[in-house]
Amino acid sequence: MQQDLEILKNLKIQGFSNIDIDQILNYLETLDYDLKKTRYIGNIISKNERLAKYFFLREKLKIEVNSSDETFHINEILDQCIDWNEFWRLLVIKKGFCCIRLFGELPGQVRFTFLSGPNILSAPNADLSNSIYEDY
Repeated sequence: MQQDLEILKNLKIQGFSNIDIDQILNYLETLDYDLKKTRYIGNIISKNERLAKYFFLREKLKIEVNSSDETFHINEILDQCIDWNEFWRLLVIKKGFCCIRLFGELPGQVRFTFLSGPNILSAPNADLSNSIYEDY
């Protein structure tokens, strides 16, 4: 049954080794992820988890603006407006994001992979349609 999971097929296509896949599945099973609904998002090499999350999310939020003014730097504006720790916390709670540190580190570099899916932290009974401003 586990061989039929879309996440396994996707991880193999992405070039993950069997050891990496076992590590990822162990992590996901520990937090009771629904493996049928869990999706691979991407990976990054970084010095530590905090930087991995920051650069990964920043790259995913990359906004291209066609402008003749080369001084227009949307990423610098986002950096000043976004609390990246809070942004990550909400992704974990609302969308089941996770960042997994993989074994087999390179000198001074660590591999991280990002996935998303329903799990014990994102509680299946949580109303995910609520706004992040629900307390206001």
